Order: sequence, then C-alpha cells, then structure tokens
Amino acid sequence: MSFLDALILGVVQGFTEFLPVSSSGHLVLASILLGVREPSITFDVLLHFGTLVAIFVAFWADIRTVAASFGRVLAAPRRFPGLWREDHGVRMLSAIFVGTIPAGLVGLFLRDLVVQLFMVPMVTGVMLVVTGTILFLSTRLRPGSKRVDRITLSDGWWIGVGQALAIMPGISRSGTTISTGLLFGLDREAAARFSFLLTIPAILGAMVFAFEDLMTSNPESVVGASWAMMAFGTIISGITGYLAIRILFRFLRKGRLIVFSYYTWSVGSLVIAISLLS
Repeated sequence: MSFLDALILGVVQGFTEFLPVSSSGHLVLASILLGVREPSITFDVLLHFGTLVAIFVAFWADIRTVAASFGRVLAAPRRFPGLWREDHGVRMLSAIFVGTIPAGLVGLFLRDLVVQLFMVPMVTGVMLVVTGTILFLSTRLRPGSKRVDRITLSDGWWIGVGQALAIMPGISRSGTTISTGLLFGLDREAAARFSFLLTIPAILGAMVFAFEDLMTSNPESVVGASWAMMAFGTIISGITGYLAIRILFRFLRKGRLIVFSYYTWSVGSLVIAISLLS
C-alpha cells in the first residue's frame, strides 16, 4: 500500500461514512475502478477510529449531555423513571440503546451472509439505486417538528431498524436513518443529530468485529502498510469525516437531500453496468 492508496481510502471512508451515499458502495467502486485493494484489518480499524473522532468533535455537546445522563443513571438506577421524565439526555441515551439493538442482532446472526453480499458488486449497485430512492422519497415528506430531546423509544427502535438495513452493501446508513427519523416526525436537524449519535455504538461494534478478525488473521493481512501510512489515512478519514458532517447539515437545512439521490442513482447504475460487462 502506498501513501496515495492511504489518501484515497481515507477520503472515501471519511466522506462516504457520513454523506448519504454509502461508504461500502464507494469502497467497492474504488476497488473496481482504481485497483485500490481492500485495506488491512488494522488499517480498517484505524479508518473507523478516524471517523469516530470526527463525530466526537462535531457532536461533543450532545455526547457530553448523554454521558452526564448516563452517570446520573448509574449513580441512582432506581430513579430511572423520574430521570426519564425530567432529563432529555436520559431519553436520548435510552433511544440510542434501543436503536442499537437491531443492527446488533443483524451483526450477530447474519454477519456471514452480509460478508458474502459484499463480494457481489451487482448487489452493491442495486442497493445504491435503492438508497437513491429512499432519499428521493424522504424529500417528499413534510418535515416534522419533533426535536431530538423529545425522541421516544419507538423512534429510536425504528431508526435503529433503518440502521440495521444499512448493513447491506450499498445502503447508506446516514441516508436510511435520517429518512426514517423524518418519517417518524423528527425535524431535519434532530433526525441527523440522532443518526450520528446512533453511529457511535455502530462504529464501535464494527471495530470490535474487526479486532476479532485481527486476532484470528494471518500476519500478512493484519498490517499490510507502514504505521506512517496508516496514521496518514486515519487523519485524512477524520478530517474528511468532519467536513462531510458539515456538508450534510448544510444540505439538510436547505432541504436538498435529493442531490444525493441523483448521485447514488448514477453511481449505482455505473456499478451495475460494470458488473454486467465484466
């Protein structure tokens, strides 16, 4: 792996992890068009760490609120019903916990099937087209008025179901979860904020699975690049991830998610065409 490979993979991971265009779909496309091979397991963990740092930087205020509420629950678990009514951080924390369950179940019981689907570019192309359709339909929804501090357990569950579906290659996690949030009455910013907070346990879970693979893999697949290259790619993924978050919020506030639907339709069609011709 070269520094150029690390740069490309860092940019692809950072931008596509958070923009509603599917990071998995773009990694497949990059490997096809540019000949950039999949990163080593160690590098994959570090790329995810870079995007995780971007979330903490962008949403530090929300994360601090949820962390403080978690501390209050631990200190007085019997007061949980009262804290639920009084503390919006506890409500967000509970919704995040419930929303994490669907993706966790899919990861535990369908992981091998999902891995096999990643090996079929045609599936990725079709799912990119599905992502575009989801985004297009979301633009036809009238924005709700529910703020993130009023989110319910039911909202968290159904947004979590959207996140679980996004384990499929080519389905955008952010696009699906934000669209689901809009469907259940959240305003645009609330849907996006909760979507990114829900990303934290999802990324941590992906890193845990990657560490599990790391412990059982042969030495050649573990590193595959110098630490300097991997550090470079990690920094790039963090910077581009933060920029992607800011870009997405700008498009959301203007109600222009439809731009991403046209983009994912185009990329999905390209992947399908390449699959049919290869």
